[in-house]
Amino acid sequence: MEDINRIVELYSPKAFAIAFRLTGNRAEAWDLVQNAMLRVMRSYSTYDPSYSVDQWLNRIVRNLYIDQLRASSRRKEDSLDEAPSEDSRTLSETIADEEPGPERMLEKAATRDIVQSALESLPVELRMAVILVDMEGYAYDEAAAVLEIPASTLGVHVFRGRKLLRAALGGQFQEGR
Repeated sequence: MEDINRIVELYSPKAFAIAFRLTGNRAEAWDLVQNAMLRVMRSYSTYDPSYSVDQWLNRIVRNLYIDQLRASSRRKEDSLDEAPSEDSRTLSETIADEEPGPERMLEKAATRDIVQSALESLPVELRMAVILVDMEGYAYDEAAAVLEIPASTLGVHVFRGRKLLRAALGGQFQEGR
């Protein structure tokens, strides 16, 4: 049990960073990390030591995120822009807060939001490749092992992901900043 507690303590911040990059939302990222850690606790007895804990945990986070995407695509959602009846306000008008949030006041937070939004526009495979290599600093062979794909395929995913990310950002940032 001590090993499991150590894994949770040591790897939660890194798992959160990846989950946040995938979801773009702190609350969803924490939920994803909590679910991943529960899965770690439940399946620790089946852990294959040929994988590093990082690889194992990142695979769990990725799989839970993909499961979450599948589930959310099946859920019925109400539109924020359509009024439920002719004489009522839309949900977005009802819940809208006219005051800007504190993170919007900081340039750094605005930049983070722009990059996160662009990152979210990438397909999951490309997004995960860019997150692991460019944001989390994994070597290509390590990231390829986490994603269970050949390093050459990872290289293609990173290249395409960067290209799409650059296009999504539309020159909003200059090189080297």
